[in-house]
Amino acid sequence: MKDYKDNATMELPGFGEPAFEVPEVRKGNTKPRQGKTIRQEQLDLLAALGPTDISGLPAWVNDENTDLTGLPIWR
Repeated sequence: MKDYKDNATMELPGFGEPAFEVPEVRKGNTKPRQGKTIRQEQLDLLAALGPTDISGLPAWVNDENTDLTGLPIWR
């Protein structure tokens, strides 16, 4: 069943034809860019977490204040 009140939606501002302008097409520079490239360096962010295993992930370190699940031991 059609709701006849939906026709009023088309009368609201913004629901008509779009009022945007067509962007102009620009021709880009077709020559390849040969500039000075900056060399990237690898940051060792995991080093602050301690020792790592073979995969590079932080290795499990047994702590006296935590249990095997990593939760703190209340004393």
